[in-house]
Amino acid sequence: MLSQDLKTLSQTHGGKYIHQTGFLPGQTRDYWLIAQSLNPSPAGAITRSTQIHESWAQQRELKAGQLDAFSRYSLIYVTKGRGIFRDDRHREELPVAAGDVLCVFPGIPHAYGPPEGERWNEINVEFSGIIFDAWMGTGLLDPAIPVRHLPLPVDYWLKRFHDVVLPLAARPSGTDFTLRDAGRLTDLLAEMCDTWQEPHTKSDLHWIDEARARLLALPPDTPLDLVAEGRAFKLSEQAYRKKFRRLCGVTPNTFRSRHLIEQACHQLIASDVSIKALAFSCGFSTPFSFSRCFKQHTGLSPEKYRENALR
Repeated sequence: MLSQDLKTLSQTHGGKYIHQTGFLPGQTRDYWLIAQSLNPSPAGAITRSTQIHESWAQQRELKAGQLDAFSRYSLIYVTKGRGIFRDDRHREELPVAAGDVLCVFPGIPHAYGPPEGERWNEINVEFSGIIFDAWMGTGLLDPAIPVRHLPLPVDYWLKRFHDVVLPLAARPSGTDFTLRDAGRLTDLLAEMCDTWQEPHTKSDLHWIDEARARLLALPPDTPLDLVAEGRAFKLSEQAYRKKFRRLCGVTPNTFRSRHLIEQACHQLIASDVSIKALAFSCGFSTPFSFSRCFKQHTGLSPEKYRENALR
């Protein structure tokens, strides 16, 4: 699979192949736009995927000491070559080699690419939405560790990326990608995370299962009482909050907020409930605070989310 040229792959599977010219004289690369969504679902969607041979990536930014931030997540899997990764959270540049996956996070300035005068091959997939926010955290997609090495042959992981994105390549341009498409990506994320995640003890797994179940069982209009939750596990508020975040990857407040917004998304699609009534039923004091929280998690207002979902 590594030896297959991108033009042939695009003719077989779809998408758009371009032999691109770079900024420097004689600089060219093979660029395959596998898929792109112009109207991604706020709940979770693949937004774009490309495979590039002889890529210079962000060499210009690295040379200029410039870091850029994206509004979405991105995974870049390097199949050939070497390079470096920089972001504003690490003082030292991080080495990159074939078999490494780079994890780029929304709003975190970064730059990556091969050394000047060299190239690498990569496949990447960009994505956004609530279902992917839940993968943020220790042992999962963690901004503290943006470069990860994947065991097993490069061919294996390239095929796994293709399993996710090639079904999108054959679809007509402008076709919206579905949650089922996003589900294939979450399967890939789970498989990757399994290779680097430190296993929790059985007692840890039992603890976090019970802690999450308690939060999910709270009536939407019941305020979250961290003191009471900690007391249920014979922990102080601070110890409870820290343990929850360590095992779940997010704070109890964030976990509950995401759950409430997910429930609101379902209500907006499945019923004609007013935004005001939905805000109060979800435990928000005002429709404004509900709309603000909803937009923080989905990128859209409740009204716009309903409008897009019901088109």
